[in-house]
Amino acid sequence: MDALGPFALISLFYLALGVRVVFQLARSWRTVFDRTFTPAERGLVDQAAFFLLVPVSVALHELGHAAAITALGGRVLSWGYYGFAGFVGYDPRQFSDPEQIVIAAAGTLVNLALAATALGLVFLRRPPMRAAFNELLIQFVVVSLVNALVVYPLLDVLTGLNGDWTQMYDGGVPALSLTILAFHVAILGGLWWAWRDEGIRARVATLTGAPALRTVRLRRGGHAGGAPVAPGASAEEHLLSEAAERVASGWPCSVQAGIQATPDGAMLVLSWQGGGLQRAVLARIAGGQLDLAGVTVVDGDQAIRRPLRREGTLPDADRLTLALRLAMETVETWTPAAAGTS
Repeated sequence: MDALGPFALISLFYLALGVRVVFQLARSWRTVFDRTFTPAERGLVDQAAFFLLVPVSVALHELGHAAAITALGGRVLSWGYYGFAGFVGYDPRQFSDPEQIVIAAAGTLVNLALAATALGLVFLRRPPMRAAFNELLIQFVVVSLVNALVVYPLLDVLTGLNGDWTQMYDGGVPALSLTILAFHVAILGGLWWAWRDEGIRARVATLTGAPALRTVRLRRGGHAGGAPVAPGASAEEHLLSEAAERVASGWPCSVQAGIQATPDGAMLVLSWQGGGLQRAVLARIAGGQLDLAGVTVVDGDQAIRRPLRREGTLPDADRLTLALRLAMETVETWTPAAAGTS
């Protein structure tokens, strides 16, 4: 593919935006990558993953094509690189159909190797890297793989780009194309499973310093539909989970629950529908004390929050269950009119 047309212009526009991110990151490098990782710094790191690392992966993607061409005895005739897009040109008459498919797949294989390396650094390094570095690599993996395995294939097919994926899936070797398709689907399925798995999400949250809200699957009657907290959860999370299961077992309607780790403890969210309102109780354990608050949602989007109770000492599971039950009963009495005027 020797020309990219509008894709080259879009890529150059992204590069211009990336200059600002480079300037901001260079100016605050030491504070961003120290041991304190703030939400503002997280936003900057996420931008850097896209504007700085994705162009690097695109360059290596094109280098993968060039390496495959050379390894198979061909010669690169032309090339282009625009940061977020590029191409490598060669004479296809030099190669058989299977070889052309291998050349087309070489760039994506480089993307997969880069993602695997980044994930290895995040999950296997001991001791773990600082949260900002882990966030940078995790975001790079997400953006890079979504671009390589979802966005690029769709653009290739829908725009008639005749790029890598067209050659891989319509290259005249059905058996090889089916193998690539199976591999493609398996990777996307694995990524989707990892995204949905609460244990993995909790691990990522720990490594990147981001609190993760984990669903506590509860059903009426007190039966848990799954693991209430992820492996390695804190004592506060286990306490909140146990109390949530107990209080939900006696509640007359379905209760949804989520637990979020915080820097100094944990927070539980119990929510349910009642009397035409979405209602919730928030229980936060921090610094050895318990804070309870009630929430109602009016007209589908206006949330009204009121403090309910504070205990200066950490309760046991029995006392916490009773406190949650009383809080839920209080919130259940709130009327739409009262909720809207508080």
